[in-house]
Amino acid sequence: MTAETEIRAQLDRWFAAWSPGRAPFDAEAMRPLFAEGEIRVIDDFGDRMVTIDSFDGYAATWTPVMAGFADWAIRPHETPRIETSGDLAVVTFVFLGKGVTKTGEAVSAAQHVTQAWRRQGGTWVIVGEHITSDDPKKFGG
Repeated sequence: MTAETEIRAQLDRWFAAWSPGRAPFDAEAMRPLFAEGEIRVIDDFGDRMVTIDSFDGYAATWTPVMAGFADWAIRPHETPRIETSGDLAVVTFVFLGKGVTKTGEAVSAAQHVTQAWRRQGGTWVIVGEHITSDDPKKFGG
């Protein structure tokens, strides 16, 4: 199996975890997708900037946010681009998200994502993630 194929499989798991539909969001489903120890995550979530340095911080940040959704799913706007070099890779894509809050408000999102991946113990894991919000209407959402 090629590095790109392995990373795409891991990325599919990332999308699935971020797309719980009507089920409760389970951040722990993503733990195997992230490097153990220190990671770097930056997200311009709404009107604030979020920085995270561990998976525990990742779960603690997003679990309360996702608890406000009755339904949520994301999908890539186009096929994610993967560039590999040895045990390092960069993945870039735009995802579109749609859902409904528990108060009945329809929500849509578009986000540009850049992820840094590293092969760790024979498995590709995320060591860095940068997400920037955009207007979903630009992508037909």
